Amino acid sequence: MSKTYNIDMNQISSTHARQKWAETVEAARREPVTVTDHGRETVTIMDADLSRRALQALEDAEDARAADEARKATLAGAPTVALEDLARELGIELD
Repeated sequence: MSKTYNIDMNQISSTHARQKWAETVEAARREPVTVTDHGRETVTIMDADLSRRALQALEDAEDARAADEARKATLAGAPTVALEDLARELGIELD
Protein backbone atom coordinates (compact mmCIF):
# COMPACT_ATOMS: atom_id res chain seq x y z
CA MET A 1 0.00 0.00 0.00
CA SER A 2 1.43 3.40 -0.94
CA LYS A 3 1.68 6.26 1.46
CA THR A 4 -0.33 9.45 0.85
CA TYR A 5 1.61 12.71 0.98
CA ASN A 6 0.43 16.26 1.45
CA ILE A 7 1.61 18.15 -1.63
CA ASP A 8 1.27 21.51 0.14
CA MET A 9 4.83 21.35 1.40
CA ASN A 10 6.00 22.71 4.71
CA GLN A 11 8.59 25.46 4.43
CA ILE A 12 11.40 26.15 6.87
CA SER A 13 14.40 28.41 6.75
CA SER A 14 17.85 26.98 6.12
CA THR A 15 18.91 28.25 9.54
CA HIS A 16 16.08 26.36 11.22
CA ALA A 17 16.85 23.24 9.15
CA ARG A 18 20.50 23.32 10.29
CA GLN A 19 19.65 23.97 13.93
CA LYS A 20 16.91 21.34 14.06
CA TRP A 21 18.27 18.82 11.54
CA ALA A 22 16.84 15.69 13.24
CA GLU A 23 13.38 17.29 13.43
CA THR A 24 13.66 18.44 9.81
CA VAL A 25 14.49 14.93 8.61
CA GLU A 26 11.68 13.43 10.68
CA ALA A 27 9.19 15.94 9.24
CA ALA A 28 10.44 15.14 5.70
CA ARG A 29 9.68 11.46 6.27
CA ARG A 30 6.02 12.43 6.75
CA GLU A 31 5.75 15.01 3.94
CA PRO A 32 8.11 17.04 1.75
CA VAL A 33 9.80 19.98 3.46
CA THR A 34 11.01 22.92 1.39
CA VAL A 35 14.04 24.75 2.75
CA THR A 36 14.23 28.47 2.06
CA ASP A 37 17.29 30.72 1.99
CA HIS A 38 16.55 34.43 2.40
CA GLY A 39 12.91 33.69 1.63
CA ARG A 40 13.62 31.82 -1.63
CA GLU A 41 12.86 28.12 -2.01
CA THR A 42 16.16 26.31 -2.53
CA VAL A 43 15.72 22.58 -1.93
CA THR A 44 13.06 20.11 -0.91
CA ILE A 45 13.76 17.23 1.45
CA MET A 46 11.48 14.22 1.13
CA ASP A 47 11.09 10.56 1.93
CA ALA A 48 13.45 8.46 -0.20
CA ASP A 49 10.64 6.22 -1.50
CA LEU A 50 8.60 9.25 -2.56
CA SER A 51 11.64 10.69 -4.32
CA ARG A 52 12.23 7.46 -6.27
CA ARG A 53 8.57 7.21 -7.27
CA ALA A 54 8.42 10.88 -8.28
CA LEU A 55 11.52 10.55 -10.47
CA GLN A 56 10.15 7.37 -12.04
CA ALA A 57 6.85 9.11 -12.78
CA LEU A 58 8.72 11.98 -14.45
CA GLU A 59 10.75 9.55 -16.57
CA ASP A 60 7.58 7.66 -17.53
CA ALA A 61 5.87 10.92 -18.52
CA GLU A 62 8.85 11.95 -20.65
CA ASP A 63 8.89 8.52 -22.34
CA ALA A 64 5.15 8.74 -23.03
CA ARG A 65 5.56 12.24 -24.49
CA ALA A 66 8.41 11.07 -26.75
CA ALA A 67 6.39 8.06 -27.90
CA ASP A 68 3.40 10.30 -28.62
CA GLU A 69 5.57 12.69 -30.63
CA ALA A 70 7.02 9.76 -32.61
CA ARG A 71 3.51 8.45 -33.29
CA LYS A 72 2.36 11.87 -34.46
CA ALA A 73 5.41 12.16 -36.74
CA THR A 74 4.62 8.75 -38.24
CA LEU A 75 1.01 9.73 -38.80
CA ALA A 76 2.20 12.96 -40.43
CA GLY A 77 3.98 10.99 -43.15
CA ALA A 78 7.47 10.63 -41.72
CA PRO A 79 9.32 7.72 -43.29
CA THR A 80 9.04 4.37 -41.54
CA VAL A 81 11.19 1.24 -41.58
CA ALA A 82 9.85 -2.29 -41.38
CA LEU A 83 10.95 -4.24 -38.31
CA GLU A 84 12.44 -6.98 -40.48
CA ASP A 85 14.56 -4.45 -42.42
CA LEU A 86 15.79 -2.79 -39.24
CA ALA A 87 16.64 -6.14 -37.64
CA ARG A 88 18.53 -7.23 -40.76
CA GLU A 89 20.48 -3.94 -40.81
CA LEU A 90 21.41 -4.36 -37.15
CA GLY A 91 22.30 -8.03 -37.56
CA ILE A 92 19.49 -9.25 -35.32
CA GLU A 93 17.64 -12.46 -36.06
CA LEU A 94 13.89 -12.36 -35.50
CA ASP A 95 12.05 -15.54 -34.56
